[in-house]
Amino acid sequence: MAARLLSTGDRQSTLPEKYIRPASDRPRLSEVGELQDLPLIDLSCPDRSEIVRQIHHACSRFGFFQVINHGIGKEEREKMVGVGREFFRLPAEEKMKLYSDDPAKTTRLATSFNVKKEEIHNWRDYLRLHCFPLHKYSPEWPSLPPSFKEVVSKYCTEVRELGLRIEELISESLGLEKEYVKKVLGEQGQHMALNYYPPCPDPELTYGLPAHTDPNALTILLQDTTVSGLQILIDGKWFSVNPHPDAFVINIGDQLQALSNGIYKSVWHRAVTNSEIARLSVASFLCPADTAIIRPAEPLTGGSAGAIYRDFTYPEYYKTFWSRNLDQEHCLQLFKSK
Repeated sequence: MAARLLSTGDRQSTLPEKYIRPASDRPRLSEVGELQDLPLIDLSCPDRSEIVRQIHHACSRFGFFQVINHGIGKEEREKMVGVGREFFRLPAEEKMKLYSDDPAKTTRLATSFNVKKEEIHNWRDYLRLHCFPLHKYSPEWPSLPPSFKEVVSKYCTEVRELGLRIEELISESLGLEKEYVKKVLGEQGQHMALNYYPPCPDPELTYGLPAHTDPNALTILLQDTTVSGLQILIDGKWFSVNPHPDAFVINIGDQLQALSNGIYKSVWHRAVTNSEIARLSVASFLCPADTAIIRPAEPLTGGSAGAIYRDFTYPEYYKTFWSRNLDQEHCLQLFKSK
């Protein structure tokens, strides 16, 4: 039987017990700082070397940065958020046509993270879509709202182009050839998660998503501009990443940490909830081709003896990632060289 969707039914006044975290694992929101110096990188800067320098600093220090003047217009971003909100407002019977707890399904609606396995649920519903190649996956996407396929197809295409541009800059920032990362990762898969966090009766007791790193290569996040929810862990302290009205948030995934031989960090981050306002975020993920061999770039290892991680494929990694709890130790620890 499918789990109950949070986006369906009346707003709840008390937090159900199955969402309440133990006292040792709660957000402690009063202790969260505001991150003042998260890099905001202008991709229209005529000095490419300056962009590359900023990306190196951001990826080695924070694992996160923001980009503006990225080429994706305000109208496209607003349409994407709008159609996402419309989807989660659909009647339960319409949404449940897409419900599945099977992570192998290429289009699925679900709640929390992994309801079959986890003991405590997360205050989130999400629609997960495979997006590349479009002609293969878009026919199975929701047919309601009527504009969904058109809006999401255009957005996916533009975000993919942005992600590939950023991967070139990341390559250069590591002192590698511009095409290095793209060549190693092969014809990358592309996924999207539309995350919906309804108003929560007690944000101090639960998470939208607990602390985790992203198993993919690169994440491009469109934040809700009305309410903050993303937090990242820096030097053992949690900081909120407040939305910038024109920016995408970019973060390094586990695959790029491995490829960079640990120079760049796939950083722990989490989503918290809000008692008054529903929050929507749109996370787009670029993932290595199934046949790509992920290994530290040789110029960054001083020879193979200096490689921190062993060779692996993304399907091997993803299977391991999904077999565990989201907030266990960093999955990459299991792929270290002996």
